[in-house]
Amino acid sequence: MSLIVYKTAPDRDCYVLWRTSSDSPVFIGDRAKTAARLRPECGHPSLAEQKLALADQTGSSHIDGEGGWDHEGVAAGGGCFPDGEMRFVPRSNLEAFVRAADAGDVERMLSLATEMQESHGSVGGGF
Repeated sequence: MSLIVYKTAPDRDCYVLWRTSSDSPVFIGDRAKTAARLRPECGHPSLAEQKLALADQTGSSHIDGEGGWDHEGVAAGGGCFPDGEMRFVPRSNLEAFVRAADAGDVERMLSLATEMQESHGSVGGGF
C-alpha cells in the first residue's frame, strides 16, 4: 500500500491520505471518514487504526518517524500541476493545499506550494 496518513495539526481532527506512488493527495477528512476510506486499502481494520494512531502521535503514519510534526513539508508530484513540475508544500500549508486540490483550485494550490530546491530533494513522497 502506498498511502501515508498525515494529521494536519496536533489539535485538529483533520487527516490527509497521500499516495506516495504519485506524490499526491487522495483524501482529506476527519478521523472517522479517514478511517472508513483507509480500511479497504489496508486490508484489515486494525491496520488502518494503527496508521491513524501513529499519525495522532507523531503527525504521520511513517514508521520511521518521517513526516512528523517537525518536518518541513511534502513533495507534490507534477501530476498535481498543469506544468508537470514537482513542488514543495510546507507542512503548515498541507490542509489548505489538499482542500484546494479537492476543489480543483490549481491557482490556490500553486500559491501554497514553492518550487523544489535541492534542500527538498530528500523529502521524496513524504515529509
